[in-house]
Formats: sequence, C-alpha cells, structure tokens
Amino acid sequence: MNLKNFLRQNSNLFGRVISLDYNSCPAFIFDFSRKNKELQKTRLTGTQEFSNYIFNTLKKNNAGFGIGKYNENRIIYQSDLFSGKEKRTIHLGIDLWVPPETSVLAPLKGIVHSFANNEGDGDYGPTIILEHNLNSIKFYTLYGHLSIDSLNNLKVGKVFEKGEIIGKVGNFPDNGNWPSHLHFQIIKDMQGKCGDFPGVASKEKAKEFLEICPDPNLILGIKELRNSS
Repeated sequence: MNLKNFLRQNSNLFGRVISLDYNSCPAFIFDFSRKNKELQKTRLTGTQEFSNYIFNTLKKNNAGFGIGKYNENRIIYQSDLFSGKEKRTIHLGIDLWVPPETSVLAPLKGIVHSFANNEGDGDYGPTIILEHNLNSIKFYTLYGHLSIDSLNNLKVGKVFEKGEIIGKVGNFPDNGNWPSHLHFQIIKDMQGKCGDFPGVASKEKAKEFLEICPDPNLILGIKELRNSS
C-alpha cells in the first residue's frame, strides 16, 4: 500500500512527538519563503539573531510554539548563516519551534534504527532515527536538533513505546547551531544511510525526495496545517 494512504488511514494510532499539546496550544506558522517580506528585510547574521526573530515573533503573536512547513522553498538557506552550503532549499520535514529541553516523544512504537551527532553549523546536531513496522508496513521517523544527552544510553534496536520520551530538544550551538526546535521527518527508504538523512532537497531533486519523505503532518495531525493548505 502507498505509505501516504496508509498513514492517512491510520491517523488515529499516532501520538504527539513533543510533550506540548500542539492541537490545544496556539501556534504561529512561519513563512520562510520569498513571500515573507519582513524576513527578507531581517539580516540573519548569526544564530542568536535568528533565535530572537523566532521567539520574538512567537511572543508578539501570543503563540505557544512555532511551525516550520513541509515542502517549503526557504530563503533562509540562502542567508549569511548558510553561505557556502550546497543550494538545497526545499524543506522535507516539519519544524516545531519550542524551548530547549522540551521532551520529544515517540508517536508510535519503534526501535532505534540509528543515531548520530551530525556536527557542524546548519546540520542536525544530535539525531535519532526510529524504525516502525505497523501492519507489515515499514517506515522511519527522524528527530533532529536534539540535546547532546539525548544520545546517552542509546543503542541500535532499543525499543520505544508510543508516548515514551526518546530525547529532548537541543539548543545552539550543540543542535547544529539553530534556534531551538525539533525537525521531524518521515522517511520511506533510508537508502542505506544511518544516523542521518537529507532534511532539505535541491529544486532539481525535490520531486524524488518528497516521494521518499511524505508530509510529516500525516503523523503529527496539526490542525493549523490542515486548515492552512
């Protein structure tokens, strides 16, 4: 069965991926595309400035957390923060902008497929990938930008039950030098990779990667995203 349809049909089986109840807490959906004229005027010269932009925007809008959209062509990847990086701009996950130390939960039972500390500015930092097998359908979920201690006592094959804490949201610089948030991504085929998988695709390869990585809201079920599409 097509993974997208399978996830859609089984949406009632999934729990939250963070301890915050994102369907009862007011959210702000960020626009990191060229449509955001305010962002284009904001010079993001460092992570602190980026963090200030994120959390000041949440405060100004009385939002408990922020959302970064899936399949968004992001101009932030063309800012000074990412100078010299490969020009990949299509976001393959959903970002949940929350304070550091927010608990990250398994939305359904899974085992640790792999984990790694993907160090370097603009990377994931500490990352955990879970493997799920639901009604004989296998797929993976990736949790990026975690705290360093999220990787303590982990081992491949470790089982996490639905709702169990798998780690915590990290802070910069340890989380890949980003404002604190969780990058959540669904992956159909790991393609032999361990502890890492592209979270952003080039425009040329976007169609291919969006097929491998379906919309994470199929698991998250965030109402604001369904209503905004």
